[in-house]
Amino acid sequence: MKFLKFVSTLCLIILSLCFVVTPVTAADLSFSAGGGVWRNKGTGELRYEDQPTVDIDYLDYSKENRGYVWAELRHPVPYLPNLRVEYVDLKLSGHSSETFVWEESEFESDAYSETKLTQWDMILFYNVFSSPWIDLDLGVDVKYIDFEFDAEGEGSDVDNPNVTAEVSEDEDETAYIPFIYSRVRFHIPATNIGIEGDMKYITYKDTTVYDTSIKANYFFDLKAVQLGIEAGYRYESIDIDEDDFSGLTFDIDVDLEGPFAGIFIKF
Repeated sequence: MKFLKFVSTLCLIILSLCFVVTPVTAADLSFSAGGGVWRNKGTGELRYEDQPTVDIDYLDYSKENRGYVWAELRHPVPYLPNLRVEYVDLKLSGHSSETFVWEESEFESDAYSETKLTQWDMILFYNVFSSPWIDLDLGVDVKYIDFEFDAEGEGSDVDNPNVTAEVSEDEDETAYIPFIYSRVRFHIPATNIGIEGDMKYITYKDTTVYDTSIKANYFFDLKAVQLGIEAGYRYESIDIDEDDFSGLTFDIDVDLEGPFAGIFIKF
């Protein structure tokens, strides 16, 4: 697939640059993990093949409280990248305010639908700059997205619109998307408070996806571990054209945003 060949080459270039700029002094061995809740709201459009576009506003999706978890391993081995894994279970659901068409069915208003965007991120990165005030990480990320759209309610077959019945559709597809990854953290001197932001980004032809967040965190120094809390705001834009991925049968152009808060622990 041309898209994956392009981004794979781009990732190799980024990794090569990371090898060049990797500091001689490596970080200590550490492991951290955390989790929390992201309260997000979705907007945008969906479209199955060449059918009419489905506006998410018409699906009347409500705000959702969805869980996220992450784990990170940093080590002192030169030139071997650090590892971070992230997971978020996203779901948008609601009852439509207007009719819409999906696959072989035309749904009447008040039909129930769900759009799920379950995501895993596998991130390889280097700490390319470190000081008492600032840390900078650069690397690559591969995001696995499981897209699922379910709908059920009163409606009709698109080939037989005059017969009304209970109809349902279930579409489930997956994609792997490589990203450039960056993260910067600012330490507030003489405190255990930090402010950091991160971004994952890729664009190619008609596909552009990015996932960015900014947060503040605070950790308590305990005897054996550090216990911390974090809060921030996350924005994710997923604009995928089915023609750029083999196997996909629908376009998705969805923005998800909202505040999040969680806890973490570091060994």
